[in-house]
Amino acid sequence: MRLLTTHSHIRLIVKILREAGEPISTRQFDQEVMDRLGDRYKRSAHIQLLTFRTALKSAGVVSHPRRGLWSLEPDADARLEELAGVNIWALHINMRDAKKSKEKIIEPPVPTVETDLCGLTKKLVECWGPPGYEHRIRELIHDEVRGLADEIWTDGLGNLICRVGSGGTKALVAAHMDEIGLMANYQEPESGYLRFSSLGGLRNDTLNGNRVLFEDGTIGVIAAHAGGGKSLGDFYIDVQDGNGSATRVGQPAGFMREMQLRGERIIAKSLDDRIGCVVAIEAMRKLARTTPNECYFAFTVQEEVGLRGAKTAAQGVQPDIGIAIDVTGSGDQIRGHKMRIKLGDGAAIKVHDPGLVVPVAIKNWMVARCEADGIPYQLELLAGGTTDASAIQLTQTGVPSGCISIPTRYLHTTSETVDLRDVQACIDLLAGLLANPIAL
Repeated sequence: MRLLTTHSHIRLIVKILREAGEPISTRQFDQEVMDRLGDRYKRSAHIQLLTFRTALKSAGVVSHPRRGLWSLEPDADARLEELAGVNIWALHINMRDAKKSKEKIIEPPVPTVETDLCGLTKKLVECWGPPGYEHRIRELIHDEVRGLADEIWTDGLGNLICRVGSGGTKALVAAHMDEIGLMANYQEPESGYLRFSSLGGLRNDTLNGNRVLFEDGTIGVIAAHAGGGKSLGDFYIDVQDGNGSATRVGQPAGFMREMQLRGERIIAKSLDDRIGCVVAIEAMRKLARTTPNECYFAFTVQEEVGLRGAKTAAQGVQPDIGIAIDVTGSGDQIRGHKMRIKLGDGAAIKVHDPGLVVPVAIKNWMVARCEADGIPYQLELLAGGTTDASAIQLTQTGVPSGCISIPTRYLHTTSETVDLRDVQACIDLLAGLLANPIAL
């Protein structure tokens, strides 16, 4: 989250406190926000304002003379000039962490969060790994988490599991590594074109003209018969190289597309659920192997074909609590689903989907952490689809489970789109949940 001193929210906070002339209560501040925003008022914007206010307190611009009261520091204007261009939120996090470890912060941090997130995301989304063939992405993630966990292993189904901490509540965090793909299952004898079946939920309306990469390196182009495209039987894959077919039946394939960045938005294939893997990895990095809980990060396999990896991971770990990290749809598209989730409005805390009714205690625990840490959030009620949490909850005699979701547009296409600010909010939420004792 990049909070600069020129941001409109910061200007609004300073204006409210300056015009008050004396310390005002939290209730008065909230009422001023609603009055000034008027028809533009949204809860998500209000939460962002509270986040800014907390960061400005750490930066020495806003004071908190006693519980429930807020005012400006006497030298607030001069301090804002000193902080021009600084990532104030990163400064706040750095100072908060240093306070815990009794270290003194001398220099403001360099704002590199966005670059690091984008670099890691690019590596993961462009990696090949359809369901059942996750070996390449597993190796890549293993290299990223090496040194971030106390113990790392791969179970019999192929899940990569990392343990951080020991003792305390046992929490299982699951983010799936696999991406939607396909399997070549028949070759037309005369033309050599390949017919195929799905590995995960393919969208027929997006297949025509897409390129796929087979495990042996062959590049194929999906095409449809004239007037076709209504069912998988209408499609075929062109793998001809001028001398015949370049690959054979029995080869799995994943889609091909480079990641692109548009402002705060990432556009890529397989953000479902490589962006969830990014959130888990970055939360591990923030924990730095320090937690009062016993945390297991499972990068699971074969989620797209039946939540299979999450089932074996949960059976092996036998957790006290489960958290899935996955994508969810958005309701901010033209004539889209009726859904309150929007890109840029923060982490999505799941309340319900067809496979999971989140226990109220789990939902409230996540909401409380967001409000305590000033993390923007929204509540997710998903009408179609489910996550690894659905499998985790049914382990043993039942495991209370929830899900932190990343709002995403154009799911199961090669142009899935997320907002970096939502990704950072999900990282902060997951790390915050696990950095504190879990007691529900």
